[in-house]
Amino acid sequence: MKLSVQWIKVLYGIALIVVGIILAALHFVVAGDGIRDFISGIIAIISVLAILVGTYMTSSGIKNGK
Repeated sequence: MKLSVQWIKVLYGIALIVVGIILAALHFVVAGDGIRDFISGIIAIISVLAILVGTYMTSSGIKNGK
């Protein structure tokens, strides 16, 4: 069974959302003092961006796949 390009984009989008959620959880583990707060902030930004891009890819893939 072959998947079309739209559904592969949907799967990549879901994977990005999952990675974003994992990074959000890691953000709280890394938090500390000084440089650890800076790294924690970068992880939080990457997490939000991954979730946003994953949501966009998933929604556009589902919309175009119908």
